[in-house]
Amino acid sequence: MSDAHPNVYVSTGYRKWGMTTGTLAAMILSDAVQLKQNRYASLYSPNRFYANPSIATFLRENLNVSKHLLLGKLDLTNQSLDDLNTNEAIVFKHNGQRKGAFKDAENHIHIVDTTCTHLGCEVAWNDGDHTWDCPCHGSRFSYTGDVIEGPAETPLQTHDHSLFTNLDTKDDSSGW
Repeated sequence: MSDAHPNVYVSTGYRKWGMTTGTLAAMILSDAVQLKQNRYASLYSPNRFYANPSIATFLRENLNVSKHLLLGKLDLTNQSLDDLNTNEAIVFKHNGQRKGAFKDAENHIHIVDTTCTHLGCEVAWNDGDHTWDCPCHGSRFSYTGDVIEGPAETPLQTHDHSLFTNLDTKDDSSGW
């Protein structure tokens, strides 16, 4: 774990990958105790930080997150609930706020606020999985707004679709 404690080994942080990385960690730690070389040990070492490439990667990834955050906030979507077909989703604006709508097989409309509850990026519709996915940190939400996968822990805010029925949801200067 550190040079001061060379005989202390820790393995943690598996989340949904415990079966794979837990087994790999056991193999690496077993080899370390037996003073054997393991080809994956340096890859998973907590001391693997290398200033030049690590800082460049850190900056690049955080600039990418910032780009997604800004582009999502500047989205000029102009769709209407009238455009919504069964098993499809759209993004529209209501009073200047970005909303997402999905019409299920029973023609029920599910409306969510598209702002991710993790750090505020704007989620996008994943047509293959019928989920709202955050491009910044990977949170995923069901079409009803429930958290499927974090880091977000709070569901998306939902809205009663009847508040939007018979109203033009295209954004304009009058608030609608």
